[in-house]
Amino acid sequence: MTASRPKRALVVGAGISGLATALRLSQIGWEPLVVERAPARRTGGYFTVFMADGFEPAKRLGVFAGINDRADPQGRFLEMDRRGRLVPAMNPAAMTGAGPQSYTVLRGDLERALYDAVHERVEIRFGVGPAAIKPGRRHVDVDLTDGSTGRYDLVVGADGLHSTVRELVFGPEDLYRRDFNHVIATCLLDRPVPGLRGGDNLLVVDTRRTVAVQAFHDHDPVAMFMYCHQWPAAEIRKRPGSALREVYGDFAGPVVPWLLDALDRAESTLFDQISQIHLAAWSRGRVVLVGDSAWSLTLYSGFGSSLGIAGGDLLGTLLAEHGDDVAGALGTWEHRLRPEVTKHQKSAHFAKNFLLPPSMPARLLRRAVVRTAASRAGGRLLQALLPASRATRTAATTSKNRIGGSV
Repeated sequence: MTASRPKRALVVGAGISGLATALRLSQIGWEPLVVERAPARRTGGYFTVFMADGFEPAKRLGVFAGINDRADPQGRFLEMDRRGRLVPAMNPAAMTGAGPQSYTVLRGDLERALYDAVHERVEIRFGVGPAAIKPGRRHVDVDLTDGSTGRYDLVVGADGLHSTVRELVFGPEDLYRRDFNHVIATCLLDRPVPGLRGGDNLLVVDTRRTVAVQAFHDHDPVAMFMYCHQWPAAEIRKRPGSALREVYGDFAGPVVPWLLDALDRAESTLFDQISQIHLAAWSRGRVVLVGDSAWSLTLYSGFGSSLGIAGGDLLGTLLAEHGDDVAGALGTWEHRLRPEVTKHQKSAHFAKNFLLPPSMPARLLRRAVVRTAASRAGGRLLQALLPASRATRTAATTSKNRIGGSV
C-alpha cells in the first residue's frame, strides 16, 4: 500500500486573506505554495478595525494571541471646523458598528501574526506571480513569472483589488469593479501632529474631501486622505504629493499643510481608488478568489480584514470536510459566506456618505449627527438606530451559524 500524495494549492498573495488561507490549508494536510508579487513582506499599512467576526477564526488558526488592540484608551476623537477649531467628535468606527468586541490595528499587525505562524510550514516566494493559468477538470497548471511551472489541485487568488488571478481566469477587472469615484492616500507619520495631544484622533471633513489622523498608544499615527474624483483610475497615476496638493492646497490652518508635508517625507504611501468587486461566483473550476480579490468590502465597511481571515479559515475547513469533492467545498463555502459579504458591501454605501459627504447639505446633516453623537445620550441613541450597529449586535449568532458553523 502507498500513501496518497498531499493535495497541492497555489495561493497568490501574501496579504491577510492569502496567509490565512495558506495556514488553514497546511493545517488540514494540504501543501500550499504562496507567491507574492511584492519583493518583500509588507509592514505597517493603514489602520483597520478587526471585528469580532474574525476573533474565533483567528483563535482556530493560532494567531489571535499575536493580535493586540492598538487603540489608545485615553485618546480623544476630535474634528476640526473651517476656522481651524478643534471640537468633540464621535468615533468613526461607530459607523461600522464596531463595539467593545473589536480591535484597532494596523493591517501589518494582522499580516505579521499570520506570517509568523505560517512561514516555517509553508514555502513563500516573493517577487513572483502567475504568468498563465490553465484550468483543467482535476487540476490547474500554472506558469509563474520566475519561469517555473506547477500543477495544483487548487489555485487561490488572494492578490487584492487588482487581482492577476481574477484577470487571467475571470476576465478584465473593469467587468467586476464598481468604483465609488473616491481616492485614498495613506501614510505613516514620522512625528506627532502639531497642536494635537498624544492619542488624539482627528477628522477634518469638507464637502467631497476628508483628512483623518488615527492615533495609537504604542505606534506612530497614520494619516489618511480621502476625496471624490470623477476619474479615480486616472488620478492614481499621478504622484501622490502633487495630486493631494491640488485637492487640499487651499485648506487653512497648520494641520492639513503639515500633513501634506509629512506625506512627502513618508517612506511609502498607499495611493489607490476605492472600489468594490462584484462577481456572480467566486470560483471557476478549481480556481477560487478570496478577500479583496473576490469582494473588496472597502475601508468604509470595516469588516474586510476580519472576513479575510474568516473566509480563509472556513475555506480550509470545508475542503477538509468534503475530501476529494473540491467543487462541493467551494460551493458550500460561497453559500455560507456570500450573505455576510453582501451585507457589508451594502453598509459601505451608508458609511461612505458619513466619512466623505458628497454635497453641502450632506455635510451639514453630518455635522448635526456628530454633535448629537458626541454627547453620551445622543451616542447611545445613534447606536440603536444605525443599521450597521444592529448588524453587529447579531454578529456573534450570524458568524456561528453562517461562517463558523461546525468549524
